Formats: sequence, structure tokens, C-alpha cells
Amino acid sequence: FVALGLTALVALLSLRAPVRAAPGLRATLATRAVTSPAAACVGRAARAARSVRVAARVGRKDFLLAGAISAGLAATNGARAERDAPFTGTTPVEMLVPGQKSKQRTDLYVLMKAKIGEKVSSPYTSVMQLVLLDAITRDKETKTGGLDGSVQYELDSLGLPGLKSTVSELKSAQQAINAEWPSEDKLTFTDVMIFAGYLKTAQAFSKALSSRSTNGGGATIAAGFGNPFPIPTLGRDDASSSTGLAAPKTLEEMVARMKALGLQTRDIAALALAMPGSEDLEKVEADLSAIDGKIKGAIQAAQQSRRTVTQNSYQVNVGEAYFKLVNTLGPKVKPLAYYYPAPKFDISKVKLKQLEAASEWHAMDNSGTMGQWDNAAGTMGQCMGR
Repeated sequence: FVALGLTALVALLSLRAPVRAAPGLRATLATRAVTSPAAACVGRAARAARSVRVAARVGRKDFLLAGAISAGLAATNGARAERDAPFTGTTPVEMLVPGQKSKQRTDLYVLMKAKIGEKVSSPYTSVMQLVLLDAITRDKETKTGGLDGSVQYELDSLGLPGLKSTVSELKSAQQAINAEWPSEDKLTFTDVMIFAGYLKTAQAFSKALSSRSTNGGGATIAAGFGNPFPIPTLGRDDASSSTGLAAPKTLEEMVARMKALGLQTRDIAALALAMPGSEDLEKVEADLSAIDGKIKGAIQAAQQSRRTVTQNSYQVNVGEAYFKLVNTLGPKVKPLAYYYPAPKFDISKVKLKQLEAASEWHAMDNSGTMGQWDNAAGTMGQCMGR
């Protein structure tokens, strides 16, 4: 609307020659309320106006003025129409436009961030351990297992009962989110766990950068040099029992499983923070280095990066490895998960106030070329709504 209004202003200011047919057009547009611009309809109105231009031998500047007035009214009245317009029915999820989907997804992320912040007090390493152990149960041959939340049923057999409290916190966050989110399908434990792993790790990384200075410069470093950490895709189902392969119980078995599932040396080194015992990250990294020489080299590079001000390569590698982990080791996600029908804007029911000078201008509109301009402007009015 702002762009259309500026276009109208520039066109009007640029005209210096007398205008012959403009009053009739202005009269018609004053009595026909334009509600919202529609590109296809504007094309029809333009073609109608073109035919009038030929018949009346209207100059090029006259035609520009006609378009300027139309655009100006669309810009000023259209915004008010969309603000005050009624809504009738809903747009089904499968017909939502990208802007509607983006708005809903952003709102969901904000809600998830708030509820996870309230309910989940476990360190990010505990959440990441759940995600990694769940992911590497994926059986490529049978296409079962992977990220489906089944790790919660295996904690005793893995000798990790301490992670049960983290599971309980994640379930509390899940319930709180579902109590407020309006979609028909409710968020699964798996998606809440994955998002919590992303969120708490990204927050920990930002805090690490902020702590690089004691005089307030750390906040500037975090804001200006924060490293990208991709948001994971949502839309997974939950398993009701253990699925896929049994989770490995030793570090050696875990490394072998991760290699078999396609994770590279750099990925394994980056995901050391998600392995059991990663509360003491340097010890886990030392144990990994003893297993594989290539992993040792990647870990040395990661440790060197962590000593820098921005920790750039280390944090970027963790973000990329996590994104690969959660988007390749599990069932396919449902692309329309957690969206909900949006109110449908009913443009036919919009009513706009007529301009005060409508009757005065209309009295000038009697016949001939002015009437033809009425027809052209009428096409615009029908297209844009009354």
C-alpha cells in the first residue's frame, strides 16, 4: 500500500499539462469504494481505460493520472478495509499461504521457547544425550527406529536412570505447549525433545560468547558474532515402545553405530557434547580420541576453536552435525504438522465510507467520454470490491 501511494504521489507531481478526462474518473472513484488491490483485476481495468484513451484521444499524461488516482485510493482505502474487514469461515491448513504458515511457525517457536524455559531445568547436555541416543537406534535396513521418542523406554537398560528427570521435564513442557497451541494435532514428545536440544544448546553457546569479556563486551560479541544454529524441522510421531536397533551401551559401540549411519568424523567430534558423560566434555573427548585417530584430529581442532573469542568453527560444526542428526535419522516428518485453519478474509463484505465530495464530483459526470471513463473506473471498482 505504501508503494502504491508513493507511485500515485510521484505520478501526480510529475504532471504539468492540463488534464481533460480526469474529473469523470475522479468522480467515479470517489463513489466506488476500493477495498484492496488485486493485480489481475487491475489489468482488466487498465484494458478498459486503454480503449477509452483511444476513443477520446486522451494524452499519455491523462492516462497516468487515472492510474495514479486509482493507486492512491487503493493505498489509502485498502489498508483501512483490511483492518476493519470481517472474517467469514476459515482457510483449511492445506490451503494456507506461505505467509500464514511462517507466522504460525514463528508463534509456535516463541511458545515452545517460553514453556521449555519454564519447565526444563536440566543442562543442555542431558537433553542432547536423549536426542543422540534416540537417533542412533535407526535401522536403515528395516527403516525403523531413530528419532521417535523411544529412548525414554530404554534408560534403565542403558544404565542412565538419571535422564528420567529430564524426560519428565520435557513432558511437562509438552503438556504446557499443547494446552495453549490451537492445532488439532498436538506436539509430540519427540519434537519437544529435539527443539529443546536445539534451544538449550544455542543458548549455552550464546552464553559462552557473552562470558568472553567482563566489561560488557561479551554481550556485543554474542550479538555481533553469534554463530548460526539451524532450527530443526518439526512433525514427528511418538513411538509407544522401543523401536529399531538397541541403543549402544559403550562409547566404542556408539562411534561404530554413528559411522554406520553415515555421520562423518567431524560430526562425531562435534557431537561429543551429546554423548553420555558429556557433563565432563574434555574426558569424553579424550576417550573418543583414544578410539580413533581421525576423530582425535577433529577434536583437537574443536578444542582450539573453543579457545577463540567467537568459537566459530566449533559452534558451526555442532549446529550442522545436530541438524544432520535430527533430519536424517528418523521417520519422515509431516510437513503440515501443528498448523491450524486461519480466519478467511471475506472481501465481499467490506464496507468503506464514501468520500465527502462524492456527490459533487458525480454531478459533473453526465455523458460521452466521462461516462466511458466511468465504465473503466467501474471495472476497477468491481475488481477491487465496493
